[in-house]
Amino acid sequence: MRPATGEDGDHVTFCRICTAVCGLVATVEDGKVVRARPDPDNPSSQGHACVKGIAYHGVTHDPDRVTRPMKRVAPGRFEPVSWDEALDDIAARLSAIIAEHGPDAVASYQGNPPAYATDGMTGFRMFLKALGTTKIYGAGSQDTNARFTANWILYGSPLTIDVPDVNNADFMLIFGANPLISHGSLIFTPRVRHQLDAVAARGGVVVVDPRRSETAARYEHVAIEPNSDCWLMLAMLKTLADEGLADEAFLAERCAGWPELRAALAGIDYDDAARRTGMAVETIKSLARRLTASPKSVCYGRVGICRGPHATLANFLLSALNMVGGTFGHEGGSTFATPVLAGSDRATTGGYDEVRSRVGNFPSVTQFLPSAVMPDDILEPGPGKVRALLSLGGNVLLAAPGGDRLRRGLEQLELSVSFDLYINEAGSYADYVLPGLTFYERADLPMVPFMSMVQPFLQYTEPVIAPVGEARSEFDTFCDILARMRLRMPAASPDEVAAQAAGGQMRPLEVLDGAIRQGPAGVHGDWSIDKLRDHPHGVMLDIPIPWGNQEKIAHADGRIHLWDDMVGAELDRLFAAAPVDGLKLLSRRDMRSHNGWLHNVDRLIRSQKPTLHIHSDDAAERGLSDGDRATLSNRFGAIEVEVEINDDHRRGTVSYPHCFGHGTGGWQRANRAGGANVNILLGHGPDVVEAVSGTTLMDGIAVELTALHPA
Repeated sequence: MRPATGEDGDHVTFCRICTAVCGLVATVEDGKVVRARPDPDNPSSQGHACVKGIAYHGVTHDPDRVTRPMKRVAPGRFEPVSWDEALDDIAARLSAIIAEHGPDAVASYQGNPPAYATDGMTGFRMFLKALGTTKIYGAGSQDTNARFTANWILYGSPLTIDVPDVNNADFMLIFGANPLISHGSLIFTPRVRHQLDAVAARGGVVVVDPRRSETAARYEHVAIEPNSDCWLMLAMLKTLADEGLADEAFLAERCAGWPELRAALAGIDYDDAARRTGMAVETIKSLARRLTASPKSVCYGRVGICRGPHATLANFLLSALNMVGGTFGHEGGSTFATPVLAGSDRATTGGYDEVRSRVGNFPSVTQFLPSAVMPDDILEPGPGKVRALLSLGGNVLLAAPGGDRLRRGLEQLELSVSFDLYINEAGSYADYVLPGLTFYERADLPMVPFMSMVQPFLQYTEPVIAPVGEARSEFDTFCDILARMRLRMPAASPDEVAAQAAGGQMRPLEVLDGAIRQGPAGVHGDWSIDKLRDHPHGVMLDIPIPWGNQEKIAHADGRIHLWDDMVGAELDRLFAAAPVDGLKLLSRRDMRSHNGWLHNVDRLIRSQKPTLHIHSDDAAERGLSDGDRATLSNRFGAIEVEVEINDDHRRGTVSYPHCFGHGTGGWQRANRAGGANVNILLGHGPDVVEAVSGTTLMDGIAVELTALHPA
């Protein structure tokens, strides 16, 4: 018999840190999670889980965790208050700000921790809709906006994603991704190392990256100049066209715009592309040929091609390679995710350019505005000036651009509320920090991976333990604030309308349960939360994979668009851009880190070392050795770093981990982690944003490095 919530024993659950959602078995003693291990009976992860999931109970029971509402009573000093006192004051001040200045005087920021909490993430969007604000900022402009904008061009919908069938591919070409560390971002694939090993054994895995990452070191590595992926992809597409390797039948039947794209390729010079990329012409052509040597080949890319000056174009061209190379819409290639929920087998429209930013006039992408303009949105006077900030699980000071200007903005807000597990650096400027739940304290379904599943999976978990202290569901907190403002959560379905008419409020999990019952998971297995309770380890769903499902395309003509005026304009901008001279800065991630919010868990942070990796020849030119201190700078600012020689980097590149530089928050172990806030070098405002997607320019930016104490 399985233990109930909070009872001693082993509880079957799953991790909610990333899209892998690996199965876990959590052991509870005296109401606390004392250890966790991978679940060997989970049919998806099959006994795999990374160190982050296994160590996560260190967050749940962290002495520095906020478990009572906290009110800032002086700069950097907080005191506990009752829920009623906090919510009454927040509701009154929000009501006053909206009444005087309108709803867009209220902005929001959403970070990573709540992204995999169904009630919290969905509830936050409902909360903001009820308030009437369109000022939504978040981590998307630091990692996914360019991918979503490319999807909008290709398919007419940002959240229609083509994913690689890594289970069956026999050749995989990876651009700017490190799935052995990220666990396959935007692919639901908890055993990615095992899957890639199988792909490599069948044919090959090639990683195109300026750095020999952990994934590149395990397979084949092709080094490339930072931010030159577009030139490589264009030259590969030209090779496919010139050598008769394009899938002309598929392009004629399923796509629009291939003639225009092909005409643009005529202007690509192979030698020029080779100079831009730092690769031999024959290497470029051979990659194109290998991609078409088998129909079970596929291209995949992630954050490394999502944060440069031409990120949207790079993501568009990556998908175009799958279309032109004949690798889309069949086993082993690229396809749309297998639908699980009601409506997910059909196209969804909208999601791009629904609102525009007050500063810079940038389009929203899946409702998110570019974080780089948030500091000016707070500080610049005029209609729509941000006066209140609601932050859900975000540490904008370390995760987003803005530096000291952002800090000044946070100081000037009339109201700031942080819904979080810690008082982090940004939260230290909040008027209130309200505690939410860790994943051991909440029921959940793996909602986010639904949009990136080839082989779909379902699992439901009850809370493993009761909430610690006075922590509570963020959804309940949002509802209580709205009730005090005489507002309520908006209803989006007939069931929700009926529930509200009866005086109730459906939770997002209940709505999701209805979508499961009424969708393909219900049709092909009668699945529901009730039924999943009898399958605690989860189930692989027997749903036919809709290879290349045409109904997922939202364009009026039902075709994939390989040309758009935006593509033409972005190509013109690429052709006019001069190469970046000097050192170029890249980001990197450690297996034990997921941005900065796990930096207070000693088991995860104690062996991480935030150092600047640099090629030995570049270091020698600057008189630097291992362990030296140096100044890393550009036109936006300067940080002090420790140098570490690492010849896995292409000459002319350096890398530094993101989200370090703790010190002003209330988490003591993170404060001792060292390192610097690399976002100081990103700048802020419209000139550091890719205009079509709002993406912050974070990778391949020009920097200078000088010894702090030259000999």
